[in-house]
Amino acid sequence: MRFQQLVSLKVIIWLELKKIIKSHLVEMIIMGLLFLVLVRRGTDWENYINNSLLFLLVVVGSVGFGILASWVFAREYTDGTFKDLLALPVSRANIVLGKLIAIEITELMIVAVSLLLILISGYLIFGVAPRGSLLIAALAKTEVAFIYDVLLAFLWPLLASLFRSALLPMSLAFISLIIDVMFAPQQIGQYIPWAIPGFYLAHADLNLAASKIIICAIGFVGIYGTIFLWKHPHRS
Repeated sequence: MRFQQLVSLKVIIWLELKKIIKSHLVEMIIMGLLFLVLVRRGTDWENYINNSLLFLLVVVGSVGFGILASWVFAREYTDGTFKDLLALPVSRANIVLGKLIAIEITELMIVAVSLLLILISGYLIFGVAPRGSLLIAALAKTEVAFIYDVLLAFLWPLLASLFRSALLPMSLAFISLIIDVMFAPQQIGQYIPWAIPGFYLAHADLNLAASKIIICAIGFVGIYGTIFLWKHPHRS
């Protein structure tokens, strides 16, 4: 039984990845980031890296991940395939987990490709490679902030499933960008979920225990809330 569930989970992940790739959302998000990076490229590698990470983990992490996660779940309602999925002899929890894992894989791919393009474009602009210490520090910040953004993005599938539309979660994803810009530079930003990634970029040396608890709580609510709604569709 467990083997069958594992096989079905792999199939769901593969199918969702194919849907995401065919939607061209990945290319649009990456190209949007590259445009912003080149417009505000800075005067040296350090300034360029700082600006690029800000765009990557605030703009892409907040809006891009929000659009992606909302679309993956909301399309089942807008395309009228939600009831068909529920009729399949597959655990509904597996369906949700497969979608979430596919989203996470896609988000990782977006970050990896974006970082590569940032480094290539930076080398073409400045004509030299960045210092090793600068690159290591940037990668370390990206790793932690990426985890924050992924956990926050798990809330959007819950809202998309609750309201059976991508309109509200996508709108809130754009609002989260404004929240980040407004509160990330302030001390209160470490307690406001969507300001935490930006606050972390500026204060990576602080012990953000409260921020981590808040982020994990939102991720937990997003994952298990979505599973609950798919198991009990009459509740939404």
